[in-house]
Amino acid sequence: MSSSRVHAPSSFLLLPLAMALASVFGAAGAHAADITITGNSTAAQSVVKNQTLTVQSGATLTVGAGANAATVTGNGATITNLGTMSTTGTTAMGNQSGRIVRDNTGVTGLTVNNGSATNASAVMQTADNDVIQMNKASASVTLNNWGSMISSNASGGGAQVVDFNAITSGANIVNNYGSMRATEADAVRTGVNGVVNNFGTIESTTTTGSSSDGVDMQSNSGALINNSGSIVGGRHGITGGAANATSVFSATVNNSFNSVIRGSNGSGINIDGFNAKEMVYVTNAGTISGNGITGDGDGVDVDGLVTVVNTGTIQSLNAFSAAGSGLAFSEGMSVGGGSITNSGVIRGLVAAGNTNALGIGITLTGNDITTGINAGKRDGIYGNALVVNQSGGLIQGQNSSAIVAKGLASGYTVTINNAAGATIRGGGSSDAAIQTGLDRTVISNSGLIDGSSSGKAISMGSGGNSLTVSGGSASILGNIDGGAGGRNTMTLDIGSGNRFAYAGSIANFDTVTVASGTTTLSGQSSYTGTTVLSSGGVLQLASANTLSSASSLDLEGGTLVLSGAGSNQTFASLSLGRSSSIDLGTSSLTFASLGTIASTATLSIVGQSADGTPLYAFRLLGDYSGNTAFATLLANTTIDGLKTSLRFDGTYTTVSAVPEPASLAMLLGGLGLVGFIGRRRGAFGRA
Repeated sequence: MSSSRVHAPSSFLLLPLAMALASVFGAAGAHAADITITGNSTAAQSVVKNQTLTVQSGATLTVGAGANAATVTGNGATITNLGTMSTTGTTAMGNQSGRIVRDNTGVTGLTVNNGSATNASAVMQTADNDVIQMNKASASVTLNNWGSMISSNASGGGAQVVDFNAITSGANIVNNYGSMRATEADAVRTGVNGVVNNFGTIESTTTTGSSSDGVDMQSNSGALINNSGSIVGGRHGITGGAANATSVFSATVNNSFNSVIRGSNGSGINIDGFNAKEMVYVTNAGTISGNGITGDGDGVDVDGLVTVVNTGTIQSLNAFSAAGSGLAFSEGMSVGGGSITNSGVIRGLVAAGNTNALGIGITLTGNDITTGINAGKRDGIYGNALVVNQSGGLIQGQNSSAIVAKGLASGYTVTINNAAGATIRGGGSSDAAIQTGLDRTVISNSGLIDGSSSGKAISMGSGGNSLTVSGGSASILGNIDGGAGGRNTMTLDIGSGNRFAYAGSIANFDTVTVASGTTTLSGQSSYTGTTVLSSGGVLQLASANTLSSASSLDLEGGTLVLSGAGSNQTFASLSLGRSSSIDLGTSSLTFASLGTIASTATLSIVGQSADGTPLYAFRLLGDYSGNTAFATLLANTTIDGLKTSLRFDGTYTTVSAVPEPASLAMLLGGLGLVGFIGRRRGAFGRA
């Protein structure tokens, strides 16, 4: 009987398979031993995948010329320095210093720690190169610093503390709780979408005038900078910008309370650009300062659009221009459009003794034009511009305008809202507190616009402009000019029971409307448009010839009060659209013509002179005795409660009250008495 057997494989035959499997799985699970330096080392280190390099507290890792203290070649590596990591050598000596940490392969997930929450004494310092550089586009890294990171940059060749400029697709995050300092170079360079969270000090210094900035984004878009400490640049505090006119660039800067962003010889924030493709977001509760020692020194300078919310201080301390090179401009902000919301301080200052610079609060304009037929001029704004000055906010130009809009006509609109409790203040002897140009301007004021220094509060350009004054706390010091060449409107919407007193002059408005509340004018205005008195609006003229004789009066339910106009207030025409009233204050009015008279509108006039000087309440140039519209006006007009009568004196048609019968009888009786006395005197004379 036959049988079959299954034989177990020989262990010898399985050995090759086992070795192969062990090789495969062993290699996959391999983990290079971590590196720990406990003493003093001069050996350059290579950090591979998932490996950790630690320099213990009190230990040192110092490498010579040309060597990097730690070269990273694998993903997921961690470098922690609790002691001192440094490099030696200089380019000037022909043996360039290496970096502390460098990636030249594009590693991801790298974490670098300098110090810890309980160790602020850790140091990373290079003699003449970057402290840390990520040199590939796809790299990703998180840097945490509690200690000191220093780029001595002996040759002044541009060695940063942090250089993430090459990164375009990976996360690049800097968390600084300690100190980052660079000499003659930028302190931090971000990559695309880089994040800087600063709770300590980021600082660059220069003695040569090099482009040493606190944080430089270069042309890398999308950076987010959160500052709760100090960011100071030898030039700009924070800078960057689009590479060219076709590039899209954005950046966000948040500066918290008691925090500082400062440009020592430049702008606090300077973002270069070309057009509306650049968008910068700034939220400031601390202080952002620029200072021009050899050039401009704006607080915030963005050659594009912005969204700015300021509850702190944004300022320029000075600007410099060499003799013969024209004026320098020290601007709290200079932007190409967007929105600015302020409840803090925005101001442009000029250093004592500097007579060649103008301090301006906010300038709204585009870039300088260097070629073509408009060379030497400036672009207009790149988008609509909105400035909202909230209660408690101050926008100030120390010796020039608080707000300036200039440049070529762009077709966009400049809107300025100054709330109750807010101040817009100009300085100097010649410039208006608000000066706008060729674009349409819309101004709303419920606070203080102070142009008392120059005598000019608002001077608008030819864009077709509007001004609205509202609320019981509104105040304007200085003259108001709506601008020549456009159709301009002014609305005084003071509110029921509120008063607005204005002593300056008003010029170049097509329409001035008193919509509500009481407005008192005591200056000499020259606008030749129409003054409209709406229902609920009271206009009080407190001096003779307060309004131009070329302007028209349109009564639409409001009240005109002549409290000090004498007999000299003249209008080009009178229109009556809705029932209205006039208080002559013993004065009178003259009209050169008659406008539209509504058949149902009434006119109540009080305060005609009781002594008969003048003999009329109002008069019109020419003979209106047969004019139908004039007849309608007289039929619906009362003077001190009496009906009216007219008289043509050969030049004017005068209108006065018809005396009541009792008054007429007294008048006739008086005339009879005069006649009787005359006759009696004659009789005695003949006796």
